Amino acid sequence: MNWILWTSFATVSIVNIVTPGPANLNTVRRAVQLGGARVIPTIAGNALGLAVGGAVCAAGIASFVLASEILWMLFHWLGVGYLAWLGCKLLTKAEVLALDEAPQSPVGAKALFMEAFLLAATNPKALLFYMALFPQTLDPQLELVPQASILVLTYCALSVASLSTYSALAHMLRNRFMTQTRYNRFRQLSGVVLLGFAGKLLLGSR
Repeated sequence: MNWILWTSFATVSIVNIVTPGPANLNTVRRAVQLGGARVIPTIAGNALGLAVGGAVCAAGIASFVLASEILWMLFHWLGVGYLAWLGCKLLTKAEVLALDEAPQSPVGAKALFMEAFLLAATNPKALLFYMALFPQTLDPQLELVPQASILVLTYCALSVASLSTYSALAHMLRNRFMTQTRYNRFRQLSGVVLLGFAGKLLLGSR
């Protein structure tokens, strides 16, 4: 692999990853609710979702989906629908602010993992990001599987580092300022923002 291109890929990936989006917002919200140590399943679920998307793109399946208007619209609406559902859930369903000394989390690790995995796997922006950069960084003269694996692992590792930083900062905020009332307001604001992301994706499809 051309390591100059890899450096370019990593740099562009960092900019894309640290930019506020659904995954960052979801991780921050859960870290504020549960504490930084309890969002490890959230971070892992997001990373696996991104890895699945990268593997799909590398295998060429995404090209087939993009070539079919019906399949692409189905995938697009799936992402919009999940964001909208999650946003409405945050607006309507109460959540308990877990204290650090609480022996048990009010949200199970499996639920956190699946929530983040689905959020990453159904995000069309991640798929388009892979599709835009893979052709620019993969060398057709070399074996594609090792190259694609390096790129996907790089993106996932950078995402884990970014979300870990976000969760650590959210944990500091939580310990100093957060109460149940403030968390309720933050949760509802998060719901509005996720609905805004869903609306942006919806308008982008027209």
